[in-house]
Amino acid sequence: MAEVIIALGVISSVISCIDMGSKVAGRLEYYLSRTKSPPQIFVTLCDTIPLLTTTFVQVRDACDNGALDLESQKRLTKTVEGCRRLVTALEDHLQECLPAEEDSFAQKTMKAIKSIRSEKAIGDIQRNLEAHFTTVESSAQHGPETGRCFEVPAMNVKYFVGRHHLMEEIDVYLRKVETVKDCQGKTQLALEYCRRQRATHSVFWVDATNSGTAYRSFENIASKLAPGANYPTPQAARAYVLKALESLDDPLLLVFDTFDQPDEFTTVRDFFPHGAKIILTSRHNESKRLGSSIEVEAMSENEGIELLLHQAGLEKTPDNLEHARAITQKLGGLALAIDQVATYVNARHMPLHTFSEVYEKRRAAILKHTPTQWEYRRARANETEKSVSVFTTWEMSFEQLKAAGQERDSIVRLLTLIAFINTNSVSEGLFSLYSQQANRPDWLDAFMDGGAWDSDKYQDCIVHLHSIALVTTIDLMADDARISFHPLVAEWLKLRIDQGARAQYMEEAIRIVRLFVDNGDKKEMPTQDKTEILGHIDKITEHEKVFRPNGKPISHALKQAIVSFGSFYRRLGRYHETRTLVEQAMGDKDVSPAVRNVLANMYCDQDELAKAEELYNTVLTSLGKPLPEKDDEKLDVTTLGFTYWTQDDKLTEDGLVYEGIYTADLHQFDPWFASVLSTYNGLGVLYMKVGRLSTAEKLFKQALEGREKAMGPDTPSAAEISNHLGALYTRNGQYDQAEEYLCRALSCLERTFGPDYTTTQLATHNLGILRLQQNRLRDAEDLILRTTEFLNRSFGPIHGITLSAFHNQALLFRSQGRVGEARQLLEKTIVGWKQSGEGVAKPEADSKYCLAELYEISEDKKDEAQPLFRKAAKLYSHAFGEDHPQTKQAFERADAAHNADHRQDVH
Repeated sequence: MAEVIIALGVISSVISCIDMGSKVAGRLEYYLSRTKSPPQIFVTLCDTIPLLTTTFVQVRDACDNGALDLESQKRLTKTVEGCRRLVTALEDHLQECLPAEEDSFAQKTMKAIKSIRSEKAIGDIQRNLEAHFTTVESSAQHGPETGRCFEVPAMNVKYFVGRHHLMEEIDVYLRKVETVKDCQGKTQLALEYCRRQRATHSVFWVDATNSGTAYRSFENIASKLAPGANYPTPQAARAYVLKALESLDDPLLLVFDTFDQPDEFTTVRDFFPHGAKIILTSRHNESKRLGSSIEVEAMSENEGIELLLHQAGLEKTPDNLEHARAITQKLGGLALAIDQVATYVNARHMPLHTFSEVYEKRRAAILKHTPTQWEYRRARANETEKSVSVFTTWEMSFEQLKAAGQERDSIVRLLTLIAFINTNSVSEGLFSLYSQQANRPDWLDAFMDGGAWDSDKYQDCIVHLHSIALVTTIDLMADDARISFHPLVAEWLKLRIDQGARAQYMEEAIRIVRLFVDNGDKKEMPTQDKTEILGHIDKITEHEKVFRPNGKPISHALKQAIVSFGSFYRRLGRYHETRTLVEQAMGDKDVSPAVRNVLANMYCDQDELAKAEELYNTVLTSLGKPLPEKDDEKLDVTTLGFTYWTQDDKLTEDGLVYEGIYTADLHQFDPWFASVLSTYNGLGVLYMKVGRLSTAEKLFKQALEGREKAMGPDTPSAAEISNHLGALYTRNGQYDQAEEYLCRALSCLERTFGPDYTTTQLATHNLGILRLQQNRLRDAEDLILRTTEFLNRSFGPIHGITLSAFHNQALLFRSQGRVGEARQLLEKTIVGWKQSGEGVAKPEADSKYCLAELYEISEDKKDEAQPLFRKAAKLYSHAFGEDHPQTKQAFERADAAHNADHRQDVH
């Protein structure tokens, strides 16, 4: 009698769970159908509850038909009753916090607020349900004679986040072999899919790490299908299993997990039953050939945050959400890494805002951390199953490298070097150029043939690395093959070597990037290359901070590369980065004049003229040269936006020779020494900006004479100064001399670099300004518009050089009577200066001054002229001082406009 009561109690609780589960599912579906961005917990519940209900239906049927005996029902009593209480509690919570169709607007609003506050409580219920569900699930399993099989390892995580679109993709494509590829939670995705299919399929799991693990999986399946049976060989067990599975009436699903080493199998198809649906999870590219492929990409930002906070046991406070977002981005959305970090945080009860600092100090320990009860496990060849971390998975990929000996060492060297630069985009050109050096390292021989770089060998290597998932993407279609890999692969590669080796790799990475930067001076660099180099230099400076001990000077290699990297930053308007980088070397007592000049030139670009002049003078004094005498001359004023470019201490005869670190044996008293000439050139630009045209002219001529004697009269280094002299003579009204120097510069630059080169375009633009001053407006329009378009394309719309070109184009329009277009362009230019954030006072002041002049003669903007003149005056004052004639002129125009407004108001 007691057994009957127990059975009735179980069935009653099961029926209650089915009924309550249906209500909960309906409430969730209604809520989700009307909510754009619901909390993840409700999305997860909407997937979980129908599975729970289906399982309870199976338990009810098993009780009814006797498949579940009374003893089993007795063991289920507490679990089923626990599920009933949890589902009832869940329904009560949802009734309070989820809107129903009949609710008023006010009720729905209040419930929406409650739904956010109830997330933690509902999450606790969901986790407890998951724990109970495992027990109920196992009771619902049956052998092939009485029902469906479910032979899947208990490795699924308790809290599966997102990936709904991937589940749908698997459903769509599972009409043949399906490959779930990459390393972003593919096993957990397959486990979750299996769990969702158990109600309709017999499901079996095969460890496909290698043929040995696959045979062991089939032997395990055989023992379940035919307990006590013995098989003489693994092949015999496989044959039995295939035949038994093919005889099942149920739809059949097999998962072959971790098929990362196809070479370990004669053919994996020998393990596929006829008529079965097959899923393979793999990190190996060749697995795509077995069927349709789904790339499991990084978790979305929201999915990563949800997983991190849930597994760490943290609430969704604004502060936690902000820090979780930063951590997820740092980990590149890699599910396994996010889960590892969450368990690390949880185990130490660590506030999330402290994690970033801890991670920088203990990243190796964190990324190797696995808890005792860890769902992620693997077995290497001839080893027992062990917990794995993100680092373990990549070490296993390393084991698949086909190369051996020196060739293998070269591939490892290549990969590790890339880890010290920006892994988002790495071009083959970095290494092909490096291989051309007379003293190239021996490891490059693996990619050489007959002493020359062999693209085929290099590309064969990166294709193989891509196939074993160490390289994330490859692009072989462009002229220069490119690769990328996950940022955590780079972390692993750096942390698997010791501190001394890291320093050596850093030095070599710097040399490679520096060579690539310097070589770019020989031609106009494509935008893609500029972006790549910026990323590499950014990453190098980041590594320098991380791996250089506190208080230690910068590395020798970076010290040698300061001029190259600082000049490159400066050229692209990255002034903050220029200053940060160069100032690291400024504390050395033997700092190079070249390094000082990079900073001086940058200050001159930004109209920080006092700082620039002080540095230029320091260079001249250190080289034993007298400071230039400033003539007692009348200061010139202009609003023309001449385009200057002062090269940073390079002997550009071959584009690659550098002064390097300054020492006493570099002929510092030689009057033609490179740094002296570059300093004269920089000071000439500075004094030209101030309006000391006579002093600037003397400096330019000294620099030009020196460069022509040192390197010849028709070189790009001489052309640079000829361009500046041409601009000076244009400003001084000496148009014949201006034309002579500008044409001389253009002749050399076009012959050396071609017309589509930045320095060529700058000289051409200055020729356009000359034509504007000569009132040859048609010629001026052709030159100014063409060069402005090029500069905009090369540098972007808010770079200082581009904005100066826009300003000149507006002056052209004004001269042509196109006042409306001139006004619009000046307004756009002023906005550009504000967006650039670089604070270049003089050209911004010029644009505001010229716009104020146009407002002054307009009907609709006349009252805005006076404040605009005054803003221009303040900028001139910042650049030149209050006593400069250009500052005084702007203040006078502001006062005049104010008085005119006052008289108008009186009348």
